Amino acid sequence: MMITSSGATPLLVPVLVTVGGETTGPGQPARAAGLRAPDGIALVPTENVLLLVVALPAMAAAQRRAAVGFAVEDRIAQALDDVQVVLGPQMAPGVWLVAVTARSVLSGLAKTDPQALLWPDVLLVPVPRAGWAVLAEPGRVLVRLPDGTGFATSAAAWPAFWAAAGSPGVTLFGGVLPATVPVVAQGDLPATADPALSGFDLRAGLPRSGGGQFLSRGARHLLAVCGVAMLAHLTLLVVDVTALARLAGQREQDLRAELNAPPGSDLDLLLAQALVARQPTDQSGVLGLLSGTFAAIAAEAGRVSVQTLRYAAAEDAAVLTLEAPDLATLQAVESALAAAGLGVTAGAATTRDGAAEVQMTIRGGGT
Repeated sequence: MMITSSGATPLLVPVLVTVGGETTGPGQPARAAGLRAPDGIALVPTENVLLLVVALPAMAAAQRRAAVGFAVEDRIAQALDDVQVVLGPQMAPGVWLVAVTARSVLSGLAKTDPQALLWPDVLLVPVPRAGWAVLAEPGRVLVRLPDGTGFATSAAAWPAFWAAAGSPGVTLFGGVLPATVPVVAQGDLPATADPALSGFDLRAGLPRSGGGQFLSRGARHLLAVCGVAMLAHLTLLVVDVTALARLAGQREQDLRAELNAPPGSDLDLLLAQALVARQPTDQSGVLGLLSGTFAAIAAEAGRVSVQTLRYAAAEDAAVLTLEAPDLATLQAVESALAAAGLGVTAGAATTRDGAAEVQMTIRGGGT
């Protein structure tokens, strides 16, 4: 299968991959023993990888990663579902290095360290300022181009590639080239990896288990649609909850204004007072008793809260548990109830956490 890029020499990309010096595909060359990967990096023969440069408009990094596959779709001879497209470093303003690898190649790398970064081996050759940077190995030649891309081909076919490209100047980083090819300079391979490629990985975004299980493009799109739908649903839920909270707060403010309740006062107590106040004044039973009780303690409404309230019909008595900031306030409430003509029996008061609490049994008629 042949993959081509605009303005570049055609690159042969085999279906199978050579890993760790073992030949796993017909005619696939083994990597020379002298080409060593830096720590944390595993190498794949560049014959299995297409390197391109792609111009992208200004956008966020996540948007670039999502768009790069579609940017190269018309420059490769395979469907996007069959390849892994990885965005590399920026080589020039707005121009990015991109690597395209068949998924069948990546799924065959079970023996490769899943924690290592996976690079095509041509990336160990420096980027030349002009001409070609070349590393000759037994049976194959690696070539790095000034735009940051590169390719690999057989030693026998390499002179034809070089001539077809206009016989560019060659900087040789190791090995022997045919005598018919002039070498303008020689250099040594760098001892460390190019820092511009930090984090670059042919398996970026793929599971690290080595199992070779990949989602199809349609499945990825479905997951993306589901994710967007869920995000929209959560957004609407947050908006609804916020609106309900705002509505509840506004209604509480309106009720406080209607009852003329001071800030921080017990709204439940004030509401109960307002409700019983609407009952006929001569009404007996629980409503009459509660009406008189709440009317008697109205002066302390902002300082006293009702914790529990129980009515014993047989005794015509209301049993209230009251809480106040201190014992003095509870004593003032007891005095106010007695002054209103109500019978009051107070239990033992307790204090805790800066508050005082007492249970009072209240009967009508001073009994």
